[in-house]
Amino acid sequence: MSSFEADLMDGEHIVQRAHVSGIIYLPALLVAALAAVAAGLILHQGGPHAPRVAEIAGALLGLWAAFLALAAWVRRGSARFAVTNKRVFIRQGFIRHRSMEILLGQVEGITVTQGFWGRIFDYGAVVIEGTGGDAEPYSLIADPRAFRRVVQEQIEAYTRRPAAPAGA
Repeated sequence: MSSFEADLMDGEHIVQRAHVSGIIYLPALLVAALAAVAAGLILHQGGPHAPRVAEIAGALLGLWAAFLALAAWVRRGSARFAVTNKRVFIRQGFIRHRSMEILLGQVEGITVTQGFWGRIFDYGAVVIEGTGGDAEPYSLIADPRAFRRVVQEQIEAYTRRPAAPAGA
């Protein structure tokens, strides 16, 4: 059972989930490539200490790449987004936890921002504006336009529902 399913109301079901894009691993990959290139250049220069210097430089840059990859993995694994037929859930954090839930009837707008690379690799920032809430951007969301479309579809379906009879 996911963390969202434990918090669902009666008659509520998850329509779509979203996650942080895999592009978050790019810095780690670039540093790992830099480690390989740096070690190769040092070895190519030659000299009596070149193998040892290449080993140290490669190890240091490799550790940095591993740290960046671990940080990206934790961020990607601890950020969860979902749309239900009644609410939008956003939960972030592993040690420090932040949770935002907004009823579909309180969503005033949803904005997607994608730069050049975001359009190419299909990631971007999503801002959900609700009544009386903060409009904080949630960045690096994979396929943000699909997430926005599902939120808009659920808002449309939610506003077309008949009102519950009084006393029911």
